[in-house]
Amino acid sequence: MKNTFSQRIKSEAKGFTLLELLVVMGIIALMMALMVPAFNGIKGGQDVTTTNYNIAGLLEQARAYAMSNNTHVFVGFAEINASTSPSASSQTTGTGRVAVAVVASKNGTSNYSTNPDIASSWASGYANGTQLTPISKLQYFENMHLAGTALGSTGNMARPPVASSFQVGNSSFNSLTPFDWPLGKAIGGGQYSFVKVIEFDPQGVAWYQSPSNTNTMVQYLEIGLQQTNGVVISQSSNGAVIQIDGMTGSTRIYRP
Repeated sequence: MKNTFSQRIKSEAKGFTLLELLVVMGIIALMMALMVPAFNGIKGGQDVTTTNYNIAGLLEQARAYAMSNNTHVFVGFAEINASTSPSASSQTTGTGRVAVAVVASKNGTSNYSTNPDIASSWASGYANGTQLTPISKLQYFENMHLAGTALGSTGNMARPPVASSFQVGNSSFNSLTPFDWPLGKAIGGGQYSFVKVIEFDPQGVAWYQSPSNTNTMVQYLEIGLQQTNGVVISQSSNGAVIQIDGMTGSTRIYRP
C-alpha cells in the first residue's frame, strides 16, 4: 500500500514533457504575432489623438494671447521630411513630421497693410522678424502628415464642409504673412520656414491671408492629420481633423 501511494504521488508530480512545452511556447508566439499589429494600431490612434489635442491647445493659446494682449498672433505650420534630424540647421519640406510655431506682434498691429498689398507690406516690414516675438517653444510631432484633402465626413467625422483652399495641408494653402523660426532670420533663411499661417486678431477672429482671400473673413479653416510610418503615409482610416470657426476662432476636434 505504501509503495502504491508513493508511486501515485510521483506520477502526479510529473512535469510537462518537452513536446508540451514547445506547443505552449508556439501558441504564445502566435498570439504575440497576432497582437502586435493591434497594439501598433492602438498606439497610432493615441498618437493622432494626442497630436490633435496638442495642436488644438496651441491654437487656443494663440487666440487667448491675442485677445488678452490686444495684439495679432500668427500660428505657422510646416511638414518636414521625417528623415531629417529636427536639429538640422535647415529643414527640408517633405512628409512625416509636423512643426508648429506661434509668434505675436510686438506693437499690437498686424504688421501689414492692404495698401498697396499685404504681401509687399509684410515683406518690407518683416526685418528678420524683429517686430514679432515667440509666445511658445517650437513644437513638432513625429509620424504625422498634414492631409491635403478632406478626410472622412460621415459618422463622428460629420462636420461643415471646407473648401480645399482653406485646408492647411493643401498645397494651395500659402499665406501672405510667412515667417521663419527661430526669429532673427530673413524669410526663407531660418531653420524652419512657415508659409502656412493662421492669424488671430485682438477679437479672437481667425484669418487666413492668401492671394485669393485678401483680408476676407473665412467661415472655417481645417487642419487634417494622418498617421505616417516615417515618410510613408498610413493607408488606414487613422486620421483626425481640427476645424476652426473663422468668426469666433474656436476649435473643434473630429475623430472617427
